[in-house]
Amino acid sequence: MMEFHLVSFDSTANALRIAFPDARVFCAGDDYSLGPLEDGNERGAFWRDMGRGYSEEWLKEAPDCFAPWHEMKSTLAAAASSRICVWHSGSGSEQVFLRMACHRLAGLHHALLTVRVPARDGVHATAAWPPGQLREFIAHAVPLSPLQRDEYAREFAAIAAQPEMLRECDENDRLHCRPMNVHDDLLLACCSREWQRAVAVVGEAMGRVDPRNAQGDVFWSSRLQYLADAGQIAVHGERIALGKYRVRSR
Repeated sequence: MMEFHLVSFDSTANALRIAFPDARVFCAGDDYSLGPLEDGNERGAFWRDMGRGYSEEWLKEAPDCFAPWHEMKSTLAAAASSRICVWHSGSGSEQVFLRMACHRLAGLHHALLTVRVPARDGVHATAAWPPGQLREFIAHAVPLSPLQRDEYAREFAAIAAQPEMLRECDENDRLHCRPMNVHDDLLLACCSREWQRAVAVVGEAMGRVDPRNAQGDVFWSSRLQYLADAGQIAVHGERIALGKYRVRSR
């Protein structure tokens, strides 16, 4: 029986390719705690806009963010009886990924299993674990029944229909949809009365958040851009890249 492993982040995919050299690893390459979930091109436009002011090398075009899923499903549909392992942690991003996998792979009759990894040093992320440890976690893979797969797919559809673009998970694996500005007060608290490099403010915010739902620097950069546009913080320098301008509180 052929074995496939499904993950959401590139770093996890690289670790799994080392851990399971004879298996096929598919990577969605996306963070599903953020952005629209129903249309790949709309999602691509969302990520292009999120990168404004983050890097001069950020996306210039809006890609179809669901292209990896199309390739994945096509490959799986042509494969003989297989085992598909969906890797996830307790983070909001990877909990949405699990539900999205059940939605996207509906209609395939391969065995679908979940492999949940625990938090490491308080960080909820599959990518936090090295290949050797990931290899051990496969012993705890749990088969998903058709009923559970359908339930997760329905939950994904309900999440995707919500207007809020940020998703976080609590300790009971319940997902909550929140507005993008929910953490703006935390970001403002990281801005002092003195000029600071924007990248330092973003780093400070990343160090203060809930490690179960830790957002990356692109998210915090986008919120800094929003606060600057709204006149809530002062800016010195051209906002073309996170390391090229400074901010302070007003």
